[in-house]
Amino acid sequence: MMTLFKQMALAISLIIIFLLATVMVINYQSAKKDIIQSLYETTVNNISTLTTKLAEASSDSALLTSTIDAEFDSGYYKMIDFKSNDGKSDYKQIDNKAIKDVPSWFVNFSSIELDSVSSDVSSGWDMIGTVTVLGDTGVVYRALYKMLIKLSYLFIVSLSIALIILSGMLHFILKPLSRIRDQAEAILRNEFIIQEKMPFTTEFKDVVNGMNAMVSKVEEIFKKGNEAAQRNKELMYNDPITKLFNRRYLMLKLPDLIKVENKANGGIIMFIALGGAEILNQTLGRRKADDIFLEIANEFHDICKKFEDRVIARVNGTEFTLMLPDCEADEAREIAKSIQEKFAQLIITEELPLKDVYINIGIYKYKPTVSIADLLTRADNALSQAKADEKDNIYLYEEKDDEHALGKEQWREIIEESINKNYFSLKFWPTLNAKTKQVNHKVMTFTIDGGVSKKYFYGDFIAPAINLGLVSKMYLVALKDLITAQHEELNGSTCSIRLSNEFIKDTQAYYELSSLFEKHIKTLKFKLSFEVSDSFAINNTLAVKEYVNLFSKHNIGFGINSFTGESKDFTYLKQLTPAFLKADCAFLLDQSQDSMGALQVVTDSLGIEIIATFVKTQEELDKLFAMHINSVQGPITDKLG
Repeated sequence: MMTLFKQMALAISLIIIFLLATVMVINYQSAKKDIIQSLYETTVNNISTLTTKLAEASSDSALLTSTIDAEFDSGYYKMIDFKSNDGKSDYKQIDNKAIKDVPSWFVNFSSIELDSVSSDVSSGWDMIGTVTVLGDTGVVYRALYKMLIKLSYLFIVSLSIALIILSGMLHFILKPLSRIRDQAEAILRNEFIIQEKMPFTTEFKDVVNGMNAMVSKVEEIFKKGNEAAQRNKELMYNDPITKLFNRRYLMLKLPDLIKVENKANGGIIMFIALGGAEILNQTLGRRKADDIFLEIANEFHDICKKFEDRVIARVNGTEFTLMLPDCEADEAREIAKSIQEKFAQLIITEELPLKDVYINIGIYKYKPTVSIADLLTRADNALSQAKADEKDNIYLYEEKDDEHALGKEQWREIIEESINKNYFSLKFWPTLNAKTKQVNHKVMTFTIDGGVSKKYFYGDFIAPAINLGLVSKMYLVALKDLITAQHEELNGSTCSIRLSNEFIKDTQAYYELSSLFEKHIKTLKFKLSFEVSDSFAINNTLAVKEYVNLFSKHNIGFGINSFTGESKDFTYLKQLTPAFLKADCAFLLDQSQDSMGALQVVTDSLGIEIIATFVKTQEELDKLFAMHINSVQGPITDKLG
């Protein structure tokens, strides 16, 4: 398909070529006519001189012949034919040689025909004979050929200048159209761009005004949806006093926080209980007590700000929970002491006795394999032990390492051998449109399969790989296998890969992935899509945007997983423009009608599809259908497929 610029340029160029060619043909024909006419007139003028010379030489036949030869050699004639009355002195000279300096094709093309000129030759009152001459057409051919060359040069120069001017004019005239195109492409990418500079062409100006109005309307829809979603989120998942998350949100977020790919050595969960809250309320009053709680919440944020994936929640009036993935036991104890010291300063400032108003802190250092039930039970037990310790009020519970578990160096040997020998076996799990039973895409994961004694699931080795700094190398080997090897089950479909946070943070991994795309992406028989976690995208938007630009360059899809709506502003979704959001089924079904409606306004305005994950039952599926969510992932796909 041709662009409007090319179509207009072609049409106008053809018109210019036609006009210039017409002018050239007219000039050529006019010159041809003038030259032929001039030669004819010259021939007429010359024949009178020739007849005089022939009359003078008529008495001698040899002299007559010499006279004709001399005149013929002058180059003005192609033919001289003299016929005497007595028939004895007839003589004819004709030039049949090829014309010099003129190609034969031009002679054939021009085909010049001159009229012969005849005149009587007389001596006194006696008629001697008749001479017929034909002008030298070679003169005409040479003159016309030179003129054709000049006209051709003039045609080329004129056409080049005209096309350069045309190109400049069209670029100037159609420049607003290129901005309109860029704006339209941005709209397709769900980006909101307003054109400030208006075109001078009325029709283009009307189009720009219309598109600006449409973009403004969509952006206004997004803003209102964003505001409504955040308002509903605060009502559902935030404590109104401290602005911390509440217990409801914590329970929804825990499955994502303890996912094996989100941690290396596990992390810390900290239960903090306030003792003497009734004294605080009675002495200071409800409003002042609430201010104390707000200050405590702010201290939690300040002390724990280094932990990117932290969740801080107020689970009831006097209890708080700090979830700190990748936090070590010694660091957790220091955090607990800092919290105690900050709280003590607040209480002393309010002139309250520390023996009556205090906090207890129970800490549980969990392992990567912990279940949510065990996590909460052991953290609660740690809090009970802290309450029993009236001196320190802090208790840390840390499990012993499993004596059967593989050590760090053993894992290093297994993972490095798997990388070097590519023991990774790729597995693909479908994401379905539950209404149509069509596969949206297939999610890739991988296992280690190096023989009978070397079989490990992803959840077994990802935490050691993170600890050893081998995640990027491991992913690159698996991705190279995916892109370069034959995977018949993927032909004609889309394969989606969840990128580890560690991979995205690795600058070298970015360049190696880019090189892999440059070499092999054009030969793929299926489409690619990549996913990153929502919390990572929120906290590392610029880093993720760099990957999104790389994916866009190679026509690769992008999505966000583990979505829990924790951001205070969904503007990051406008920046990253994901094709889909994957959210846990439990999170989606926990939304109120207003909250879900607001979220869908945001996603619809950006063209984002919501996909429910970990869907297990038909009952859950029916509830998702009622919320207009048709794409699902999880155990239910086995039944639907």
